[in-house]
Amino acid sequence: MASTNYRNLIENLYEGLLYVDKDERIKYWSKGAEKITGYPSSEVFDKQYSQDFLCPIDVNGKKYFGNSSLFFNTIANGTLKQFELLVTHKDGHKIAISTRIAPMYDSKDRVVGATQLFTDNKDHLEHLIDDSEEYQQSFFDPITKLPNHVSIEMSIDAKLSEFRRYNRPFGILLIEIDNYEKLDNIYGDELKINILTEVSKLINKDLRPFDIAGRWSDSEFAIILVNVREDSVEMIGNRVRDIVEKAEFTIGKGMIDLTISVAGIIATPHDTNKILIEKLRESTEKCYGMGGNKFLLWSAVE
Repeated sequence: MASTNYRNLIENLYEGLLYVDKDERIKYWSKGAEKITGYPSSEVFDKQYSQDFLCPIDVNGKKYFGNSSLFFNTIANGTLKQFELLVTHKDGHKIAISTRIAPMYDSKDRVVGATQLFTDNKDHLEHLIDDSEEYQQSFFDPITKLPNHVSIEMSIDAKLSEFRRYNRPFGILLIEIDNYEKLDNIYGDELKINILTEVSKLINKDLRPFDIAGRWSDSEFAIILVNVREDSVEMIGNRVRDIVEKAEFTIGKGMIDLTISVAGIIATPHDTNKILIEKLRESTEKCYGMGGNKFLLWSAVE
């Protein structure tokens, strides 16, 4: 009876609670953990936390997954740890948590695993992020204020992992500004400040809340589209291309015409970040070779 009451108490906590064994496999995942992260216990039980699950990072951009586990020191030597982190919700958005990690011992005082108690800490951590120059430089483009190459790359890796585990399809658009080098030679900083900022607003304006747009390179933007089919990728890609073509861009006292080449792709479980971008770049180059202001879906390029 006592153990049942204790379990009921834990399950009714607002906080999330999980337990991992010495191999960092999740052996317990509370109702609070489900509510905070969006992941039900059935999807995470016996999975290794030290993989890319939740993708925890701190405000300075340090990763705590892969080879940098949250639990390493606690399981190795019984150290209590506390972190302020951003983790990835099941729906793809970032959530802020405060977490405390404590060792679990057997009857012979040997560490057999660790518990993690975590709480939603949105207000506090978002304040830290706003004030963190390192975080802004690590994950956001200084001109457009969109997620940068590193941030988008991490998001693609996370989506690929979700696809392999849960069969959640996603697509990517790669957007190349036509004649960018020529425009840059003529307008320089004005192009970067005015045009790039305006293009970023246009491509981000009509996206769904869970889609992610970012700046991939000097002349490229990338958009991650969640839970889409090829026809949806094509529709959104052409819509973005059309919006930019019809927009009015001002530099100094004059106006310029601007177009973009857009490539789209649906990821497969066998893809990698590198393979996806190589395919998309091949497509944007074909668009540009056809005069620019085109959309191509990867399956149509093969």
